[in-house]
Amino acid sequence: MENDILTQISEKIMLYLPKLPVALIVLGIGIYLIRLLKRFAGRIMRRFQLEAGIIGFVQAFLTFACWVFLISIVFAVLGLPHISVAFSGSIALILVGIASNANSMIQDILAGIFLIADPDFKVGAHVKVNNIDGTVVNLDIKKTKIKDANGQVHVVSNKTFDASVYTICPDEGSDSNI
Repeated sequence: MENDILTQISEKIMLYLPKLPVALIVLGIGIYLIRLLKRFAGRIMRRFQLEAGIIGFVQAFLTFACWVFLISIVFAVLGLPHISVAFSGSIALILVGIASNANSMIQDILAGIFLIADPDFKVGAHVKVNNIDGTVVNLDIKKTKIKDANGQVHVVSNKTFDASVYTICPDEGSDSNI
């Protein structure tokens, strides 16, 4: 009985042992490429001046997705295609979940791009949106901060501007037409 178990173990070792060097090479190259991709993505996002939280999230997600992909490749190289398919399936399910939740963030980012491109909508502009009336004190890719007459700062997601009517009030001392 013990001989049968030892024989089976030695057969499995002999089956996977010749594939191990290739799997280790693939793993090493994969680790290097994951680190390179993470650095490259971080540099691009910093160049676009995205918030640190968004950069960290995207880098973490990219790293996770690449690791799952790399592990599935290593299992395929070792001749374990069923485990490889299971890993690939798990990344697909995670991507579906993230895509459904990322819709709101994408709306904020797109609306933010259009607001930043609008020459009349800028820091210092007097705006009215929904129940908020005040001066824009900060504008970024995801949200706008508006300070009202009482000194309260309201943080408004940029998609709110896209989904509703907002007013840009001209400066009291200027004759400019908006």
